[in-house]
Amino acid sequence: MNSPHVQGFLKEPKANASGGVYRGRFTCDEVQWTGNNSDLLATFTITAEELAGAAEGRLLWTDQDVQRGIVPGLSIQPPKELSLANGYPDAQLYIFDAKNADDIVEKLLGGELVFLSPLVWNLRPGTFEAYWDKKSRDIFIYSGKIYLPDSHHRQQAIVKAVQAWRESPTSYPKFSGDRQFKVELYFLSKQDEGNYFFDKNQRPRPTAKSKAYDLTTLDDLSLLAKTVIDKSDSLRGNVNRVTDRLTARNPQVLTLSTLREMMKGFAPSEILDMAEMEGLATVAATFYDLLARVRPELGQLSVAERRAVRANLLVESAVMMHGYASLMGEFNDSIAESGVKKGIETWEKKLKRLSAGQKYKYGRWSGDLFEKRNPLWLHVGVVKHGRDGKRLTVLNLRDSRKECGRILKQLLARKQTPQNLKIFVNR
Repeated sequence: MNSPHVQGFLKEPKANASGGVYRGRFTCDEVQWTGNNSDLLATFTITAEELAGAAEGRLLWTDQDVQRGIVPGLSIQPPKELSLANGYPDAQLYIFDAKNADDIVEKLLGGELVFLSPLVWNLRPGTFEAYWDKKSRDIFIYSGKIYLPDSHHRQQAIVKAVQAWRESPTSYPKFSGDRQFKVELYFLSKQDEGNYFFDKNQRPRPTAKSKAYDLTTLDDLSLLAKTVIDKSDSLRGNVNRVTDRLTARNPQVLTLSTLREMMKGFAPSEILDMAEMEGLATVAATFYDLLARVRPELGQLSVAERRAVRANLLVESAVMMHGYASLMGEFNDSIAESGVKKGIETWEKKLKRLSAGQKYKYGRWSGDLFEKRNPLWLHVGVVKHGRDGKRLTVLNLRDSRKECGRILKQLLARKQTPQNLKIFVNR
């Protein structure tokens, strides 16, 4: 390629004091070009220290007009353009997830495999000076600002990791300043920079959580959920591991994302060692299979059978699954206190109160605890009437999940099976 047709590229390089080529404030080494004109793109590789150097030289900037932006409602508007050299944006002024960035920093310093490439830079035409050396395949950037239309959190994290490593290299033996990253350098106007941000962050449909959890080997709760599936006769082949929805044509009892959330409430931590994970998975699978013996709806069903259950009962709804997760924790405590055999015997008796044959009353209504028409669920906010005043909608919200757990735990904790469910409305 000859000199790129972008306003800002010089036809000849600038000279240094000895008459040689001035390489500028930053050099993009061994560049590869893709596209032309409006879709021109340069790619090259840099090290973590090179990125930190570019930031410290006040070359790297964000423009909040085309980023996540300024916190709304401020009486005085802060600057829109921020230098990466200033560190994380002030969370009281700008929308920036410092926890997300710090998580990347910890992974980098710990030597973990974290996928950060490509990093994205942009030189706005007409606002910079640079020279493309065709022979060396280098771009010498002389002046101007490099904007970050994407990957802001990643680049802030890399800079912070380098700074921590420089201060105490021996504290982070698994990190090195020569760690490499791929950079994509664009030549977009400010308007197109905003369009780029939209396309990258808003337009794509994100991968279903269930599929992402199924693929990852780095999330302990996902691994725990998948281990529970493997150990449970009732869940094996009965969990949707691809999407986060169960349609009328799907006979599976729950999604992997729901099971992972159950494990989040069951496990003592989101970080588990292998022995702990194995033990928790065995307990969770044992409990679920005990429950499925009492409520066969939690096991394998045909499409027609599953559709009928969903139409009339809450027993296998996502919100009720969180109630079962609360019981699962108490079952685990029983196993720890009484041993496996005694704990299972105790809970086999307790769980019979949840069977379809056990009838309960609430006013004039009587029937299966898990019937959607059971007034208890309406009064505690687990279901609500639809717009027509007849159809019942299930609410899978934080408060409704807590209510399911509260009611199931209190029901099984009583010495005798209660007949009137009104006692559970008063909290």
